[in-house]
Amino acid sequence: MIHRIGKHFVLVLLLCGSCIGQKVIPSPTPFQAECLQGLDFQPSEDGFLADSLSISEDVRRAYDTKTIDMILALNLMSDLQYFQQEDLEPLDRLTLQTEISRKILKMNLELQSLMSAIDCEEEKAEQIASFLDKELRRKERNLTVTAIITGAVVGVGTGFMLASNNSQNDLPEYLGIAGGLTEVLLGLSILRLEKKVSIHHPKNILRDVYEAKERPPYFPPATWYYFNSKNQNDRGISLRQQLIERWEAYHMDEDGISVLLSEGGDYSSDLLKIRSEMLDQLESQISLINKDLLNFLNQIR
Repeated sequence: MIHRIGKHFVLVLLLCGSCIGQKVIPSPTPFQAECLQGLDFQPSEDGFLADSLSISEDVRRAYDTKTIDMILALNLMSDLQYFQQEDLEPLDRLTLQTEISRKILKMNLELQSLMSAIDCEEEKAEQIASFLDKELRRKERNLTVTAIITGAVVGVGTGFMLASNNSQNDLPEYLGIAGGLTEVLLGLSILRLEKKVSIHHPKNILRDVYEAKERPPYFPPATWYYFNSKNQNDRGISLRQQLIERWEAYHMDEDGISVLLSEGGDYSSDLLKIRSEMLDQLESQISLINKDLLNFLNQIR
């Protein structure tokens, strides 16, 4: 009898041990399948920056440096210089206003497209994090139920043995020890529960914004230029630099940075939530450009 209990105890230990190990599962759905699809701006589209070499004194006097950066981003320098001529014909002025509005609308649509792509990745990170949390709760519930059943079986079995007045039998003590150890191991298994998911994101928005070696192909040229402009405030710090300061203060710990700034890896639920938060902050920071775009539109009417 004791030998059989020992064998059953070893079996329980092996089953519990398999629950303790860290497990990595593949992502239930592709992470970047449709989010960045269709966003591809060629290097030739960066040519508008040549306008920065031809800023007239009239434009410098009429607008502050932040507004001039928006003019450059919109490729409107030559149009505005022409628009400022006092003897401009009404029809020509109307044509210029239409062209200016078209370029503003184009930049706005590019901004919205980029923010939609970022929001798509953010929602996917949240969804997979929620999936992992559900898997962990299921595992935890199963181990908790197993621990309860183990305690109940040990308690009832020991009670029956003691009630039989078989005081010369050491089986109750063996059963109690085996049950106690099993419950301890189940408790440790619950504490050490962890599950990760393997995610592949070769187009890593967080890495491209953080390192900023060059404009990513999916980033609209006008948006990228304005996002990196240092004329956004008196400190001379761009919208991108402001964002990175917050990332480094709250999210860039050594444990997760290698995965967050790579082409993919094994994500825990907590790391997925950090990625989601960083993407949300990036989206919010880019959306500030829309505010400046509206302010610019009001200035040139």
